[in-house]
Amino acid sequence: MRRLSLWLLAAVLVLAAGGGAAWWWLRGAGGKAELEAILGEALGRDVRIGVLEVDPRGRVTLRDVDVGNPTGFEGAPMLHADAIDLDVAMSRLLDRELDGVVTASAVELRVVKQDGAINLAGLVRPRRADAGEPIDLHLDVAILAARVLLEDHDRQQSLTLEGVDVRALLSNRDGDRRAEAAVRIAEVGLHGLPVREVAMTVRADGTDVAVDGLTARIGERGTFSGSGRLFLAGARDWTVEGVLEDVDLDADVRRVVAVVYPPLSSSVDATAATGRLGATLSLGGAGLHWEEIRPTLAGEGTLRLYDVVLPKGSLLLGLAALVGRPDAPWSLARADVVFSLAEEWVTLDRVTADGASASLPITGRVSLGGALDLTADLMPLLPVFGGGAYREVARYATSLPVRIRGTVEHPEVAPPSAADVGKSLLGGALRRALGPAQ
Repeated sequence: MRRLSLWLLAAVLVLAAGGGAAWWWLRGAGGKAELEAILGEALGRDVRIGVLEVDPRGRVTLRDVDVGNPTGFEGAPMLHADAIDLDVAMSRLLDRELDGVVTASAVELRVVKQDGAINLAGLVRPRRADAGEPIDLHLDVAILAARVLLEDHDRQQSLTLEGVDVRALLSNRDGDRRAEAAVRIAEVGLHGLPVREVAMTVRADGTDVAVDGLTARIGERGTFSGSGRLFLAGARDWTVEGVLEDVDLDADVRRVVAVVYPPLSSSVDATAATGRLGATLSLGGAGLHWEEIRPTLAGEGTLRLYDVVLPKGSLLLGLAALVGRPDAPWSLARADVVFSLAEEWVTLDRVTADGASASLPITGRVSLGGALDLTADLMPLLPVFGGGAYREVARYATSLPVRIRGTVEHPEVAPPSAADVGKSLLGGALRRALGPAQ
């Protein structure tokens, strides 16, 4: 028992000596320069520390820290932090190993894309096989309330995000380099639509960046969940796929949705409809701002509207009024829109509302700027609302096409022309002539 106690005491003394030696080493005149070298070697970037503070408990605080860019990237540092706290294994520093937790505050992170490359690429260097290669690295990094600057030098675009929290793992253990991070953003403006509580996991995937577990809150209770990818080269910068659920049709949302579902538009007030929506989306594009994104945006999706109440003056009510319905608010239990998007136009592939009883076939397209180029067939509404002025015509016609022009804010409806009605009557006559005898 006495021999075992001596061995335990000796082990404690050795461990304490290792940690104490590291403490004295860091507090020495060359400690700051040595730590700069260790961090720079591990990250593959120049690291500059303004002030190094070490307390007797081994807590290390770095102040006024700059992490530079890789070769070929110029300008401000990749990262600046007013303060970084290191909770690392002090005894391992002597063996040139970084293992522990890092917390950074008052951070400005500059992410630059240039010549099809990004300055974050290759952030973690491979694990050393001998004394001549980079050190062993395994750091759990927390960056709180950071300011993130996104700069696309290839397209001369930039974007600033405030209040970004990042939790990252930087490791070169187990024969692999890992640089993945959990990112949270308080709020992002998306074409005038505030998107809050954005969260995602990003990781390097070859030459691209994979975005997994993407979630966000839209409005009071609406949610988005999906995934995406950031491309460093090629015509597209990003893709995203996901699902919207239980989004309230409030003012900000309606302005965007009216482009995909024009019946929400109104010559009186384009933002007066109420209801909820869901959607499945698959989109891709390039750029950081709407002006640059709009010409490149492409994809497809399905929009689902629930419990929608259209106010007096809405486009759909105006169409229904042509076949006998009073211009009064109209409730839709369900409306579905299958659409595709390319070259700044949303094409309506299939539109239905309230099931078969009040399905209104709408074909055509709507520009992302809000211009309408649509045609609606009133025939399905005639049995529901009596036909109005077209009651007698409907007995013999096959269709009653209505052309919709103008904009989402100011739609213009052209009733069926005499030529269209004539064609429809001729089609009805041919159908009766060629059909079975009555």
